[in-house]
Order: sequence, then structure tokens, then C-alpha cells
Amino acid sequence: MTNYDQWRIAYAKQGLADLKASEQLSVSSDMPRCQSLHFLQMACEKICKAYLCGQGEKPETLHRSHAYISGPLPVIAGQQFARISGSGGTHPHAVMPELRALARKIELLAPAVNHGGSVPANCEYPWKGPDGLVHAPCDHNFQMDLLYGRAGRILLKALYTAAQDLTARH
Repeated sequence: MTNYDQWRIAYAKQGLADLKASEQLSVSSDMPRCQSLHFLQMACEKICKAYLCGQGEKPETLHRSHAYISGPLPVIAGQQFARISGSGGTHPHAVMPELRALARKIELLAPAVNHGGSVPANCEYPWKGPDGLVHAPCDHNFQMDLLYGRAGRILLKALYTAAQDLTARH
């Protein structure tokens, strides 16, 4: 097994664990929304990094950034959605704009990815907003409506199957 394969499998396994944690936290009524979104962001990042390792990206370069979601995630979701849905139902291209928008919103949940300072809100650390006030993630509405629509359902299903595939593939 190559070094790339080891990293791919490890990223995929941890991404799957983060995805399961996100799901558990999202059904807990006493947990702030930022907690499940934080694990979702981490799951997406790790599954994207697993995918990139499988494509030959050097694992050393992947450690340097959290901005690895908005590019590969729609590709991963499109591939998985096409595989899952077969020939029936919605065509993956019909949901691509929604998937891209959702992937970018998820990527921006990481504190290190703040769109040049124009999007300070993140799921992990307090931030100073444009209003001059300090905001806590647990009090913030992250406006993740797409997560509850068609794109969100497709994305979550695709993340599970992609993580499982990336863990098993040799």
C-alpha cells in the first residue's frame, strides 16, 4: 500500500467518523447548531482530502490548508449522486449550482477560510463582526438552508458513500 493510499484511507475514515458525529449532534436539541456544522465542515474537508490523495495529490500539501472543499466536493457529490441514482430521478447537473453554493458555505465555516476577512463567522471561534461586536458561534445563525433541501440530502448521502468508497478502494 502506498503512502497516498494510507493517507486516503485515514482521511476517509476520519471524515466518516466526523460525519457521523455531525449527524448525532444535529439531532440533539440541546446542542448549538455550530457544533454539528463544525463536524460537517471537518468531515467534508477530510473526505475531499481523501479524494485528492486518491487523485495523486501529495498529502504534505493537503495539510497546509482548510480550503479544500468548494472545488472537489461538488465533483465528489456529482460522481456519487450519478452512481447512487443510476439512470432515474434528478440528473446530477440539475443540482450542481446548489451543490457548489453549499460546498462554498461549508468551506467558509472553517475559521481559516474567511474570504479575505469578509466572512468572519465560523463554527469554532468567536469573531468580531462588521457591527464591531464580538459574536460566539453558538449564538449565530449560519443560514445553511441549502443543507435541508435537495442539495443537502444529496450531499450527505454522497459524503457517506464517498467516504466508504475511499476507505475500501485499493
